[in-house]
Amino acid sequence: MKGGAGRLGMALRGGSLLSLLLAGVCSVQAQGVRGAGEMRQPGTAPVLPADAPQPPPAPGQPNMPLDAPGPNGPGPSAGPPGQPLAPRSLAAPAVARNTFIEGEINVRGTGTDRGRLDRESGKDIILGVSPRLNFRSRGAQVNLNATVGLDHVRYIKHTDADYTQPLVNADLQATVVDNLLFFDGSASVDRRSVSPYSVQTADVPSDEQVKTGIVRLSPRIEQRRPSGWNTLVRSDNTWTRRSGQQVGSDSGNTYSQNTQAKFERVPERLGAGIEGSHQTLRYEEDDEDVIRLDSARLSVGLAVTPQFTAWALGGAERSRFGSITETDADYGGRVRWAPLERSVMTAEVRKRFFGTGFNVQWNHRHRNFGFTLGGSREPVTEPDNVQLSGNIAQQFDAIYRSRGYSESQREALVRAALNSYGLPANLTDPVSLRVNSPQLSTTANGLLSVMGRRTVLIVSAYYRKLAQLRRSDDPVLALAPGDIRQAGGLVSWSLQLTPLSGFEASYRVDDSRGLGVDLGRNSRDQVVSLGTTHSLSPKTRVNLSVQHHRLETTEASRPQAASANSATLGVNYRF
Repeated sequence: MKGGAGRLGMALRGGSLLSLLLAGVCSVQAQGVRGAGEMRQPGTAPVLPADAPQPPPAPGQPNMPLDAPGPNGPGPSAGPPGQPLAPRSLAAPAVARNTFIEGEINVRGTGTDRGRLDRESGKDIILGVSPRLNFRSRGAQVNLNATVGLDHVRYIKHTDADYTQPLVNADLQATVVDNLLFFDGSASVDRRSVSPYSVQTADVPSDEQVKTGIVRLSPRIEQRRPSGWNTLVRSDNTWTRRSGQQVGSDSGNTYSQNTQAKFERVPERLGAGIEGSHQTLRYEEDDEDVIRLDSARLSVGLAVTPQFTAWALGGAERSRFGSITETDADYGGRVRWAPLERSVMTAEVRKRFFGTGFNVQWNHRHRNFGFTLGGSREPVTEPDNVQLSGNIAQQFDAIYRSRGYSESQREALVRAALNSYGLPANLTDPVSLRVNSPQLSTTANGLLSVMGRRTVLIVSAYYRKLAQLRRSDDPVLALAPGDIRQAGGLVSWSLQLTPLSGFEASYRVDDSRGLGVDLGRNSRDQVVSLGTTHSLSPKTRVNLSVQHHRLETTEASRPQAASANSATLGVNYRF
């Protein structure tokens, strides 16, 4: 795409202007500021007195039973009537607040017997400093979450180059007109690997890691009418920019658009509708779209039972890639099944130009656990937009929702839980590949979160296969370079030893296998980690961890098998 950098800059400037306008609306509507109460620090578990003030439940929200178990034990046995009590270790803020600003800095030192895992290197001491500023604002019409910071890493014995990497992660949801016009946006800047056959762990430097910036803007029109006829038009626009030594002339800058439109009547017994989509993917150095998909379908729905609804779909799809445009039939079905109040499964299967495509999702939540299972087979038109490893924050939110907490209470509890057990909101996905030809992606993923009285268990697994995209009637050819199968998973277990100390253990594996002409290009990246945290004060904690990291690869430019042992001592201060 010619002038992609300019378009990205225009999008960023336009997005910044819109964000400022929306922030102005937010400042007018926001009534609260950061409260005096402090959230629980990681590794601490204060015991709330029976008469401690608690935020009241939102209208229509059930109260949490007073003996409901939390991550570190049951709640108090007595308290103000009609008010849910937070678990002992995860105290919700005493005062509801709409705006929250918090800073933190992490300083750490790591001693390792191998400074660089993907090449010959000796022992080293690695120093890291990571300041962060977190901003959260919740209003009647605008919600904004943002984190900005820096990661500075220095190698004392120069086994690798020192670097300073900015980090940005912002997310915005705005209601412009109630029940009509909405706007979502996000921006991120971080380090990502571009090679599946090298080190894939995010915090390990590598020549294949590049700075990646992603901006997403998603306006939508969504209206629900009392008659049952609903309208939805959503356009997801994504700009991706990569920079680094490994990018070279093949910049990797992309623009992706995915527009969906639907007008339907939800069936009480019978329903009908019309829907369509427009998807494109373009690279900066190309003059035209790499792939373009346009489709339109009619739908007829039947509510078999209140828990089970089925739709029949039929229409046509025009696909353009490889300088060839064709129109094919597009038909299939869609179901929604809710066997339990807290369990929902949706599935769609369609016969498309490349064969059979599908998208399946099953979400289940319980008072003490939640899981998500999913899978899909569809063309890649949104690079860097597939989340396979899982969203822990959403899982924790679902668990607390099952316990009867309101939305504002859950937000505080989820933050406290993630900080307490040292867990990220999102697990790291497998390396994202930048391909020069249209690809067909087949994925499967699952995430299980279990919250016991003193423990949290996270289990995640993913599978992804990328192959060159072809139409179903194309002749069978050898797979092209870049075709790959990726699989891996994570097991993480956290235990609260005392109100001030915790223990964590985790194991992660990422396995990549080349296909077709890349057959024989393989790698396996494994990390085993043990650690403990201790709170010195409400704002300061220290952590000590040991890690074993092993990389096996068939790449000739790297050692076929290399391992590193390291120990890290870190101090985290919140202000």
